[in-house]
Amino acid sequence: MAKNSWELKINGHDELLVRMERYSSESERLINEALKSKGSDIAVDRITEKIPVSEADLRRGHQHAKNSRSLKTQYINLGFIIRPTRKFEYLKYPDLGIGTSKRNQPDEFMRRGLGVALDPITELLIRQFDKLNK
Repeated sequence: MAKNSWELKINGHDELLVRMERYSSESERLINEALKSKGSDIAVDRITEKIPVSEADLRRGHQHAKNSRSLKTQYINLGFIIRPTRKFEYLKYPDLGIGTSKRNQPDEFMRRGLGVALDPITELLIRQFDKLNK
């Protein structure tokens, strides 16, 4: 099975880091709750927006990953893992440029989608920390 492993760094998000230090005893719980309640949904939505659509499949009436619940989320401590559901495992081929897409440039829609989701997720976490202050 092909594996693509990467993570995002939050360089430049100093405001979030300051709040994490200020509420260090609550940080882990708060981050896990925020990522589970809304953060992963934001990431899945942004990734789904970037999924390429094959015109040929649309003409044949196939159900496409972009219009379906094609991604599943697994929650881990201080994060989550997003993978295609079993029916849509083929998404790894255009994303990584392997298999039937090996002559194509990797699309990396998952990486680009998560990159777009980083700022809204950071803002969500900052708002959650601000609620503790009230």
